[in-house]
Amino acid sequence: MKARTRWTVALFLFAACHGVVWQTRGPLLASFEASFGVSQGLLGLVAPAASIGLLLAVLVVGMNAGRVSIRHGLLAGAGIAITSLALLSTVSSYWALVGLFSLQGLGFGTVRALDRPLLSHLYSDARGRMFNLYALTWAIGGTIGPVFVNAVLSTLEWRTTFLLLLLPLVPVVAFLALADPPREMQREHSVSLADVRRLLRRPAVLGMAAALVLSGSIEGTVFAWFAYYAGGFVPRPRANLLLSGFIVMYIPGRLLYSYLCDRFSSLDLVIGLAVVGVPLVTVTFTTQSSDVLMLGSLALGFVVAGFFPTLSAFGIDNAAAYSGPVNAIATGANYVGISAAPLVVGVVAERVDIGSGMRLLVPAMVGIALITLLTRRRLGRRTRDDLVGA
Repeated sequence: MKARTRWTVALFLFAACHGVVWQTRGPLLASFEASFGVSQGLLGLVAPAASIGLLLAVLVVGMNAGRVSIRHGLLAGAGIAITSLALLSTVSSYWALVGLFSLQGLGFGTVRALDRPLLSHLYSDARGRMFNLYALTWAIGGTIGPVFVNAVLSTLEWRTTFLLLLLPLVPVVAFLALADPPREMQREHSVSLADVRRLLRRPAVLGMAAALVLSGSIEGTVFAWFAYYAGGFVPRPRANLLLSGFIVMYIPGRLLYSYLCDRFSSLDLVIGLAVVGVPLVTVTFTTQSSDVLMLGSLALGFVVAGFFPTLSAFGIDNAAAYSGPVNAIATGANYVGISAAPLVVGVVAERVDIGSGMRLLVPAMVGIALITLLTRRRLGRRTRDDLVGA
């Protein structure tokens, strides 16, 4: 097996495991509520805890991707993730649970800080396609997560979920330990704080980051609260399956977008998806029909699937020598939204109701369309100015 293939297999296996682990928290919210007797506002801390840990790791490690040993970094991240899962299987207090989710985020974030930069250099001629396929692999794992929770809760206590989840990560660690360091990462440039500031002033990177904050807000809200919200329409096991349905639509969506991103502008693709998403999210979270909720969530998953991989590939395409920092900015922006939005929705749910919290997704979708459109116009104007200047 070629070195590039070995690294690709290792990264894709880890992405699938990450998807499974990440999508167990939302379906377990009701279990946390029952076990620890906490309010909806405090339940809203579960998703941000893991996301903030991930965000910190992505920013610190990603900004130093040109200095970090790729193999040692990936092994350290996987080891921290496994440790957190082992400890979560014995947790006895809500605040310990929140703290261990933060530790889990640090582990997965260390890997996420390095995975796309490595893929970017391994497949420099097909970033959009590979990023969509990589995200598709995560979605396959994410689809399994809620179904896995249903299976565990049907016979076992919820803490067992975390013990079982660490098992598939063990062969991934063995795979990483045996792989030779990839030569392609030598192309990655180290950056200073001034370089980061210059990157953030680029219209492509700034527009990507702003759109991804809102995209992350949509994903974070659905991942954390959709099963809880759907529980007001259908029994809890079916509500968890509806969340799986949302995520399973990432699979055909990302397959399609991996094809379309080689044929259309990344920004045009995102604008089209956001324009379709506005009426879709409005109908989905104002309906009183469980059937409409089901169909709307499936369609919404298909739309949302295209945002992160397409926007992050667009940003890296515009600063390929700094793929680590740009990936850190992209992933960091995405997880700012993922971290903050569930907390906001939890507060709104406690003070008003969960339906009002879910309807905050409408302005978020409108914002993605507007920001992406403005970014395209600004880049087009700069291109015309450069041609005139030439």
